Amino acid sequence: MNRELLDKPISDLEFSVRVHSAFLKYEPNMKTIGDLIQKTPGELLRTPNFGRKSINEVKEVLAVIGLKLGTSPESIPPSMDKVRQDFVYNIIQHASSAAGKSLEVIIDKKEWAYHDIEKYFESHRKIMDAYKEALQRLHD
Repeated sequence: MNRELLDKPISDLEFSVRVHSAFLKYEPNMKTIGDLIQKTPGELLRTPNFGRKSINEVKEVLAVIGLKLGTSPESIPPSMDKVRQDFVYNIIQHASSAAGKSLEVIIDKKEWAYHDIEKYFESHRKIMDAYKEALQRLHD
């Protein structure tokens, strides 16, 4: 299912004036194709001036673009911006956790030899660089 298609306004669909008017007047919060496909035929039938003929018209128009009424919100994929935002948040969360664990190792060590300090801080820097690179790749 194409998220960009679901984000398009209902007015982009070729419905009759009756169907468009019923949506505008009685379903003002239903703005996008994604909003429409979440409605069941029963819900739409409760809309004034919306009968079986209108339901069949909606079903036919949606079928042409590979969609149907009664699609659950969970089955609608998120937009790529949302996916990217969640992924960035995940990377930052993992980086924070990894940084905390790395610093715990450094702090918990009681005695340090100079080469140990260099080794641990180099490992810590490599971890942070890997997360930084992941974030840069997402941004590019």
